[in-house]
Amino acid sequence: MNKYKIRILQAFFVLTGLVGIMYYGFTGLIVSGILYILLEVFVGNATLHRYYGHRSFKMSYNKERILRWLAHHIGVGSVIGWSGHHRWHHKYSDTDEDLHSPTKQGIAHIIFGVWDANIPRNMIRDLLADKNLIWWHKNYFKYHIAIIIFLSIVSPWSLAFIYAIPNLCCLISGYIIAILPHMSGEAKNNFITEILTLGEGNHKFHHDYPNEYKFGKYDITGFVINKFLKNEIHNSSIK
Repeated sequence: MNKYKIRILQAFFVLTGLVGIMYYGFTGLIVSGILYILLEVFVGNATLHRYYGHRSFKMSYNKERILRWLAHHIGVGSVIGWSGHHRWHHKYSDTDEDLHSPTKQGIAHIIFGVWDANIPRNMIRDLLADKNLIWWHKNYFKYHIAIIIFLSIVSPWSLAFIYAIPNLCCLISGYIIAILPHMSGEAKNNFITEILTLGEGNHKFHHDYPNEYKFGKYDITGFVINKFLKNEIHNSSIK
C-alpha cells in the first residue's frame, strides 16, 4: 500500500482542482499559475532537481531550510524518495531498468504507474546522512494530510487554488520532462519542455553534464540559482 500513497495524493490534486474550478470558477487559476511558476523554478527545478538530485551547487542553511520544506510540499514524494528515483533514472536512462522511459515502460506507466525500484543506499548516502531529510521522509504523508485537513476547514478555496492546482502543475511538469525529451529513446533537447517547465528543456546537456546547475545560456532556473540561491558552485562552465 505504501508505494501507492503518492498516487492517491496526486489523484487528490486532480479531483480537488476540478471541484474547485467547478465551484469557484476560473479566476483562481491566476493565483495558481503564479504559484506554479515560483514553485517550479525555485523548488522543483532548482532545489529538488539540481540541489538535492545532483548536488550541483550549495546554498546557505536558512535558504535550504525554507526550500527543504517547500520541496516536500509540492507533492512529488519526499526528497530522499524522489532523488533516489532520479539518480536511478540517470544511471539507467532509456533502458529496461529506467523507471520512466516513454519508449520502454510507456507513457501510461509514467503518468499512472508506480515507479518502483530497490534504490541502493550508496546511491543516496549523502541524503540519508541528513537528519532533517530523514524526518521529512518519515512524516511526508502526515504533513500532507495535516495541510489537507487544515485547509479544508479554514479555506477550501486555498485548498484548491493554492495547494492542489499548483502542486498538480508541478507534477505535470515532471511528466513533461520524463516524456518529451526521451521520446526518441535517448535524451534530447526539447524546446517545448524548456518553455513549459521553465528551464528543463536542454535535457541532453543535462544528461551529459548532470553536475552543472546551469543547462544553457538562457536557462531561467540557472539564472535564479546564480542570482538568488547559490552559495558555492560545484561546477559551472556555462556563463
